[in-house]
Amino acid sequence: MRKLFLAALVLGLLSAGSVALASPDHSSPFPEHPHVLVLGLEFDGEEPVGARKCIDLAANRALPLRAHHVHVHFGTAGEALFVNAGHGVAPTAPFPGVPWANCAEL
Repeated sequence: MRKLFLAALVLGLLSAGSVALASPDHSSPFPEHPHVLVLGLEFDGEEPVGARKCIDLAANRALPLRAHHVHVHFGTAGEALFVNAGHGVAPTAPFPGVPWANCAEL
């Protein structure tokens, strides 16, 4: 439960950093990092309490830090995943402050 809460928190923090990542040169202050797709997030109020399934994206390898990467976290794609379907994309280690490296650890 605590790890899912951290995942939701990280997604929120990433949305706050969208301006920094949306620069024209697509530079990023973050290291390349893998991602997990968390399907069917369940909430009790505002706190995540579970999920239906977790999938390691890109064979647990880092995605390039380009514009589409930005959109998956907090742009149109990320928003549609979360708002319309209750899913979310979360970064994994070595993303700063993220203790899990894959779905098994999440």
